[in-house]
Order: sequence, then C-alpha cells, then structure tokens
Amino acid sequence: MRYGIVFPKGDAADFAAMAVAAEDAGWDAVFGWEALWGNDPWISLTAAAMRTERIGLGTMLTPLPRRKPWDLASTTATLDRLSGGRVILGVGMGALHPGWLAFERDQGRKTRAELFDEGLDVLFGLWGGQPFEYSGKHYQVQPTDFELPDPIVSTPRITTWCVGLQGARTSMARAARCDGLLPNFRKTDGSMPDGPVTVGVEQWAAIATEIRRLRDELGFTGNYDIVFEGTSDLTDRDSERRKAAQLADAGITWWLDSDWAAQPADPIAYQLERIKAGPPTF
Repeated sequence: MRYGIVFPKGDAADFAAMAVAAEDAGWDAVFGWEALWGNDPWISLTAAAMRTERIGLGTMLTPLPRRKPWDLASTTATLDRLSGGRVILGVGMGALHPGWLAFERDQGRKTRAELFDEGLDVLFGLWGGQPFEYSGKHYQVQPTDFELPDPIVSTPRITTWCVGLQGARTSMARAARCDGLLPNFRKTDGSMPDGPVTVGVEQWAAIATEIRRLRDELGFTGNYDIVFEGTSDLTDRDSERRKAAQLADAGITWWLDSDWAAQPADPIAYQLERIKAGPPTF
C-alpha cells in the first residue's frame, strides 16, 4: 500500500509548502485538482517539484474531455522531465459543476466519452515520441519534427489513473488500458451515482477483481493500481490502519486522504494537521 494526500485548498506557494511537509511526514504523493477558473494545479505541482525530491505529484483529477490532449501532453511531459518521473495523471469525465458550466456548455455525455477516449489515444501517442499520427472523430494529429521536446523520463509512459464505473464495461475498459483505476461505484439499487458512494471493503475487493479480470481479457499486462480515496479519522488511527490493511488484502494499492467537505477557518492549518498525522501505515 502507498499513501497520498489531496490538497483541496491553497495557492501554488501553499501547495509547495504542504508538499514539503508531506514528504517529511512520509506520504508517497500529493495531489491537486483541476478547475476551469482558479488555482492552476500544474503550476502548483511544478512549485512542489522544485522543493521536493521523491514525492509523487498528481491530479485528482483532470477532466480530460475538456482539455486539448496535445496541451496536456506538453504540460505533463515537461513536469515529468523536471521532476525526474514523479507525475501521476488522474483523468475522468469531470463533474458538471457550476465552475465548469459558467464557462463551457455541456457537449453531452456521449461526446465527452468520445473526447475522453481520443484524448487518451493522443496523450499516449505523443508521450511515445515522434513520428505520431492520429485520425479520430474529434482530433487529428500529423507527424512533426518542429522543435521536438526531449523524451519523457517515465517508462513506458507517465502513470495515468482513470475513473471507471463499476459494472459498466465501456467505462471499465477505458480504465483498464491505463495504469490505475479510480473506482466509481453504483448505488445499492444499481443506479448511476450523483456523487461519491460510500462502500465497504467487500465492494472494493469486487471492483478490484472486476478490473483485473477485464485487463486479463483485453490482454493488458504489467503493474496496475487501484486507488481508494476517503477522509481519514485522525482521532482513531488504529481503526484507519486496520482499514488500510483490509483494503490492501482486497487488492487496493493506494490510499488517498482527502476532505472535500471541510470548511475550516484556516484551511491551510487544517490541511497541515492532516499531513503531519502521517499516512495510516500498518
């Protein structure tokens, strides 16, 4: 089990300082999130890269359907080289919250899914280097020799975690082609969720089995992450350690601590408290 922590609040300077504290406290990775209008997580992650040595640097998450994949490929590859291969890219459809719809219209789930799949194609192709050519419904790319960047450090590519919906083959197959699963669970009645769904260890074990069987069926090999995200109870560390151990036994490889709902008077002090508590290692 490896451990990461998500920073919902703070500008780039705050993020870098918190990343240093997280590295000192034994966390394995730090994560920001991507908004249309707000603090740019990639600048924050770059600031963190300049002040840390080993900790992973990622997003939870990047809404790939609204990003031009060549722009994202440039950003991630540049940070990958700068950090010595520490980037973790978390991708999903993106929640249609007011901060998105204030600037861009919803193109519809079908179109966003198409953009998602083609975006992954282009990302993976460009990270692999030139010559690269692609012809899709939404994106077309021609080979180029214009001012080519150096190769990325990460092999075989930058680590990419992808959202996958339990029981939805198309969604899970998309995640299966990536390097890790960010699970999205159905409600108990089997309907689509309208927000995060809290589930027990048995459901985590089931989705771990589902994605690994699908990867085998589709012919994908190599290491694969399954990522748990939740809000740790700092008042009962023994219980959190037991839960982490149970999740590890169920096949989960990463534990991410986040608290999206908290509204403390001093969000940076609150986050530093969570950081300094350290990961619930067992």
